This record gives sequence, C-alpha cells and structure tokens, in this order.
Amino acid sequence: MSILIDFMFGEKSQQVPCYNSRASDLTTFLVKFYFARGIMLYCLSQYSGSIRDFSIVLRMDWRHRGAAAWIAKAERANSRAARG
Repeated sequence: MSILIDFMFGEKSQQVPCYNSRASDLTTFLVKFYFARGIMLYCLSQYSGSIRDFSIVLRMDWRHRGAAAWIAKAERANSRAARG
C-alpha cells in the first residue's frame, strides 16, 4: 500500500517545492518593484498612484513596515495638495 502511495504522490511532492520557490521569488521581486515604483510616484507628486502601489505591497506582504509608513506619508501629502 505504501508503495502505491509513494508512486501516486511521489512526483507531485517533488514538484511542489520547486513551484513554491519560484512563486516566492516572484513575490519578492514584485514587492520590491511596487515599493520602488511607489516611492518614485511619490517623488513625482502622484500621491494616489503611490498609495495604490504601497497598498499592493501590503497585500503581498502585510508585514512590510516601509509600505505602511509611506502610505501615511503619501496620504498626508495628498491631503495637503488637495487643500492647495
């Protein structure tokens, strides 16, 4: 019975770690990309775009402290810009 289970799940268990590491690498890349683009948009005074990008970062990595701090900074700047 255990030989049958190994045969059935052996190939799948080999593929899962490979897939997970690729997904993790992609997520890490996207977090860095959206975080950097959010800072760039903030520097260009496009505050709503930067807030959107920092929010995407937080959806992918909810522990990202930098994104939360930049959202607060961009919201303050956005409200100042709206007041004139």
